[in-house]
Amino acid sequence: MHRIFAGLAAWTTAVFLAEFALGIAVAATSDDKALAQKLFTWHMLGGVFLGTLVCVLHIMTLFHFIGSGKELKEAGEVLGDTHELAAKVRLFKRRTSALATFAPLLTGAAVILGGMAHMKPQLGLGWVHWAVGIAALLMNLYAFPIEYRTLKANLDLIQEVDRRLRRDVAPALFGGPRP
Repeated sequence: MHRIFAGLAAWTTAVFLAEFALGIAVAATSDDKALAQKLFTWHMLGGVFLGTLVCVLHIMTLFHFIGSGKELKEAGEVLGDTHELAAKVRLFKRRTSALATFAPLLTGAAVILGGMAHMKPQLGLGWVHWAVGIAALLMNLYAFPIEYRTLKANLDLIQEVDRRLRRDVAPALFGGPRP
């Protein structure tokens, strides 16, 4: 999971940067209305794509911890150390849940504000769109390494629990000696 996350996080960062470049290009080409409109169209489509991508990435992470946490807790019951595994699962969720919740919310706010800035230019929301967009990028760049490291630690824990289950609980099922 952490490898998939790393790839998607890299693509998300690239799309974020492309969106900023397109936004700057739209502002810089205001003299050429036809070019500005084409760039703006790509900027709007890219913004919707980026908002969706960020949501998918972080929600995928949240659901991964929900599912793996349930399995680890059940394995802890079988192994007899429910409290230790449950504490590790809670730690993983505590590290990632707020980030995986607020990064998509902030990104979504930037996307919505971009649409509002275009539809109602008289409100002067362009600078707010930029500020929230930068905050969303920074929030995602902060969240990505934390989520990656936590996903990796979760995988290590799953592998450790799997080894213990194979060794202690059901060795005969996995080609080990029969009791």
